[in-house]
Amino acid sequence: MHRLFALVTATLFLFATAGCAPLAITPSSAAPAAMTDAAGVSNLVPGRFIVVYANGTIPTTTASNTGSTLTQNLTRFGLAVVQSNPADDATTYARLATQPGIAYVLRDRYITGHQISISPAPPATDADRYYRSPQNWAVIQAGGFGAGTPGGPTNGPWNLTRGADTRIAILDSGVDATHPDIAPNLVFNRSEIDPAALPSPCDDASPQDQAGHGTWTASLAAAAAGPTTGGVIGVAPQASILNIKILERLPATSGADLASRCVNGTTGGLLSWVVQGIDDAIAAKANVISLSLGAIVDLNSGDGAGWKATFDSVTHTANAAGIVIVAAAGNEGLNLSAGTYIELPAQARDVLPVTASTNPACAETTSPSAPCVAGPVTRPYYSNYGARLNAIAGPGGSYPNISDTGTNGFIRGACSTSGCFNLGSQPYVQAMGTSASAPLVAGAAALLHAAHPAWTATQITAALRLSAVTVPGMAEPLLNLPGAISLP
Repeated sequence: MHRLFALVTATLFLFATAGCAPLAITPSSAAPAAMTDAAGVSNLVPGRFIVVYANGTIPTTTASNTGSTLTQNLTRFGLAVVQSNPADDATTYARLATQPGIAYVLRDRYITGHQISISPAPPATDADRYYRSPQNWAVIQAGGFGAGTPGGPTNGPWNLTRGADTRIAILDSGVDATHPDIAPNLVFNRSEIDPAALPSPCDDASPQDQAGHGTWTASLAAAAAGPTTGGVIGVAPQASILNIKILERLPATSGADLASRCVNGTTGGLLSWVVQGIDDAIAAKANVISLSLGAIVDLNSGDGAGWKATFDSVTHTANAAGIVIVAAAGNEGLNLSAGTYIELPAQARDVLPVTASTNPACAETTSPSAPCVAGPVTRPYYSNYGARLNAIAGPGGSYPNISDTGTNGFIRGACSTSGCFNLGSQPYVQAMGTSASAPLVAGAAALLHAAHPAWTATQITAALRLSAVTVPGMAEPLLNLPGAISLP
């Protein structure tokens, strides 16, 4: 059998808590065994292939000639997803690779969410409550303030725009369509979850978020504001949310019964669903895509270079369609400046990678119960980094995590009442990770698009990089939305 990557690991980029006492759990206890092999063998999806065509034309006979079934034709990208009998993957691979007009064949991969155990948090008692508290620090750092809105500086980007007439595609675990912070801005619901490819008894494959991660990220980008909404405000509170579900809740490998295994499960999906989600975002006329997920790929092994070329083509096509693509850099604490390992889609063509930064009112310390003390903004311990990323930094948070309502290192956002990590039904959560950094920067990109509607996606990405501010102790410059908006 063709070995695809010497290393492919994939995670959702967060650490989460809904209170102040996170309890560590090992990712392997929550992730299905088929998804946890860092050597890149057991995270192959049996019987599932991505076929990339040399001239972009997809013939109708490829699947039938190889005993496979065509499951998805992504003509925009010149590729197809096919399913075959998983008992004979090596033969199917060889047959597909020798068909006329095929550039290369990839094996589909699982992507998996890892998380820290979490505890309950108090609900919001009135609209926009958390924005009017120190819990709003990340949204304000990302440029979500102004127009006299209580809780933030009086003047800022919101004086000019709050993101009306922009569309942010959240490619994640879905959103809670009933959440008062999400519902006012939700205009598009789609799920790319295919239960035949990755069945789960914990998720019905609908666009509804049954894991919590997608609702949290969506709220950071574009939670609505106003007296009839919920407790948080996003960076672009008048932007439209395009919910494109590409991740689902999966059961833990152990537990007393299925209900407990689902509650303590993790979030996962397929790399092909990410590609399908980007295709959906183009069709839905998104202005911005937010991706808080990814995979580490070894370019020197198997078809790692093929996955890089595929994502380069997909993301470049999206950029040419006018979409700014923002992707989390990852939480492994890796230096990606050297060697053959890269992060996808963060390091794909035309993508803006985002590392994490901390709260200056609560300087990082790895002692979770330490008091908050003001200090310099730094890159938190978990964030991937490296000059080759060409990233900017956005708020991601870090320890200490000591307050549900006051100054804190973590980031408050909405969660799903259909499933909030391992909390059951909870409307809000605190978390940290580059999973927060990406949607916060995506919200900033939406405001920049609204302020400069004639700018191309390439110009918006360039403006975010050009205006970002260098600070001592951080290689990646910090997001500076007011500076980007003021550029001519």
